[in-house]
Parts: sequence; structure tokens; C-alpha cells
Amino acid sequence: MLERLRGLFREVMSTPELQARLAATQGAVGGITIVALVAGERDREVLSHLAVEHQWVLHFVDTCGEAWDALNKSKAPIVLCDRELPATEWREVIHMMVSSAHQAYAILVSKVADDYLWNEVIRRGGHDLLATPLREEDVLRAIRLAWSYWSSSMKVPPQPVKHYR
Repeated sequence: MLERLRGLFREVMSTPELQARLAATQGAVGGITIVALVAGERDREVLSHLAVEHQWVLHFVDTCGEAWDALNKSKAPIVLCDRELPATEWREVIHMMVSSAHQAYAILVSKVADDYLWNEVIRRGGHDLLATPLREEDVLRAIRLAWSYWSSSMKVPPQPVKHYR
């Protein structure tokens, strides 16, 4: 109930204001870094709003090559890949992104979101699937899960070895 009330009184910003705020957070330290290869303007606005609100460092890119460069330069733990990008095969993009040296957590963004596609994403090395148009609560769930999974998998301490005599 409280969350709904907060949503009613959420600050409304124009796209230029949102982009300015997002640009101001790009130097933030400690936020989750995300590379977003997402085409839809509305989906970008949802991601931008969440990035500002949650202090994420968000890098929008327009091509697979830009995504790869941004992913490796920023060491982003999370990458969003739009299935609907023209001249791009999402299966190859997902496979490429998860092969990064720091093992990025890949999420496919698609108009179609069913069990068959989710299973195919998993088979290709991806981790999750988000339906478009993006909804804030779904994005938050996916990003929190991705961050939790990625950070715990990167911090697994070595198992102690017991020596027997």
C-alpha cells in the first residue's frame, strides 16, 4: 500500500530532465553498472528513471560492438539485450556478452516472453527474460536478482581443504 502511495506522488520529469539526471549519476561510485542494448524509447525512459532513482550507472548502447566495448570497459555485471534490434541475432549477442572475462549476467528484453523463449535464453547462456514494454517492478526484480546472483558468484570463498593423517 505504501509503495502505491509513493508511486502516486513520484516526481514527474521530462525526458531531457531525466537524461540530465542520468548523466549526472554516471560518475557515481558504488551503484550497479548496467549496459543496455535496448532500442525502445519508452523502455529507455523506464531504465533511465530507475537508474536515477536507484543510483545505477547505466550505459545505453546502440550496437552489439558498442555493448561489448562498454561491457568490458565498465566491467558491468549486468547487460540487457533487446531481441528486436534490427540486423542483430540475439542468440549471438547473449552468448558473446556472457563470455566476457568478468562473466556478465545477461537479460533478454523481448515483446515475446514465454517459457519456450526463457528456456532458450538459458540454453544460450543468458540468465533472465523481461517482457516489453518494460514495467518498473519487473525491471527492479530482474536487476536485484541479477545483482544478487552475480555478486554472490563473484565472492564465493575457496572451500577449505581438510587434510587427513
